[in-house]
This record gives sequence, C-alpha cells and structure tokens, in this order.
Amino acid sequence: MATPKGHVRDLLKALDKDEDFERWLTKHRKDLADYWHHWRFWARGDQCPPAGAWRCWLILAGRGFGKTRTGAEWVRAAAEAQPGVRIALVAATQADARTIMVEGESGLKAIAPAATAPFFEPSRRRLIWPNGTIATLFSAAEPEGLRGPEHHLAWADECAKWDNAEATWDNLALSLRLGSTPQIVATTTPRPVPLIRRLVAAPGTQLTRGCLASARGRDCPMVRQWVAVRAGI
Repeated sequence: MATPKGHVRDLLKALDKDEDFERWLTKHRKDLADYWHHWRFWARGDQCPPAGAWRCWLILAGRGFGKTRTGAEWVRAAAEAQPGVRIALVAATQADARTIMVEGESGLKAIAPAATAPFFEPSRRRLIWPNGTIATLFSAAEPEGLRGPEHHLAWADECAKWDNAEATWDNLALSLRLGSTPQIVATTTPRPVPLIRRLVAAPGTQLTRGCLASARGRDCPMVRQWVAVRAGI
C-alpha cells in the first residue's frame, strides 16, 4: 500500500485539469477520509515532537497554529503505543478540558480512528482507550486535585492563562511518578507570566514558537477544500 502522502499525490495526479474539484472530491472522499487520521502526513515539522530527551515540550503559538491538534496527537500516539499508561489532561477549567481537549474539533475524540477511539466517562472525568490507557481531566482552578494521582505523561493546555498556575504546574510535575521518562506537552498562547518565563528557562524544556503564518506554509488549495468538507464525510 502506498504511503499516505504518496497515495494522495497519486489521486491528485489523476485529477483531470478540466474536472470539477468538488466532483473529484466526492469520488475520492473515502480514500481521503482514510488518511485524515495519518497525522504524520498532515503535520508540519514544528508540530512533531522534538528529537532527543526532554522533560517539557513547550509550544508557544497564536491562534491558527494547530496547538490543540498537536497536543492531542501527541497524547493519542502515546496512548496507542504504550498500553496502560496514565495521562493527565490539565486545562484552566474542567469545562475547557472537556470541550477543547476531549470533545473539540481537534480534541482526542475527533482525531481518533474508530478502531482505537477512547471511551469518555464524563462522571469520572476520564478517557479509556481499548488497550487500557487512561487519561484523566484536571482543572487549574483546583490544583489540589493533582495531589495523589500518579501519571506517566501529561498535556497542559493554555497554561499561560491558568489561575493558580505555578501551584498547578508543581503538583502536575510531582504527579509524574510513573515510568522512567515522564514528559509534559504544554500548548499555550504566549503571555509574559511567571510560569511561562520559568518554563522557557528551565533545563529539559524544548521550545517551539509559532504563529498563523507557520500554518499557512502547508495551506495548499487541496488541503483547504478538504478541511472545509471533512465534516461531511
């Protein structure tokens, strides 16, 4: 089978210059849909995890960069590759954790292939993958909630706007007591707050900066139209 990139390229080559794009898209919708979940095809280089050993991957980027999709795909990759891992999902509020990180357009439920999609238990604030991986939702409004639970990995979203930011981060870091390589991905809009300055300066932090212009580099007409209609697939 061709790679996702090669297969889509072959489909595009078959597009007759006089053929209506919408008709072509309808004809190949199933083929393209199969590749929506191949993140390595869609991702830019700055949306892929840094090489080497790191404790925190800090993504400071504005709207349109794809921060949520990047964080969610990192969690998804870890959840699927490491059965039984425990992951913390931390947002400013429980509502943000659910509506953005879990149920959002680029959240964990939306990006998952049906065969490996996690099941969400709202009453217990957790996602469970078929292989036993569990991700639990936490709120920066309640930093003490991170005392006690133990995790291998964490995704911290919009930590620059958290209330109780440093207390929440410290409790989160202390909860990463499982496994030999604890890691946190932090995705946030840049703000000159103490926590962000601290993370930028910390040893073990890999920093990625981005903006809307970064995203536009991958914005070809086929991608624009495909994304515009994917909700109807």
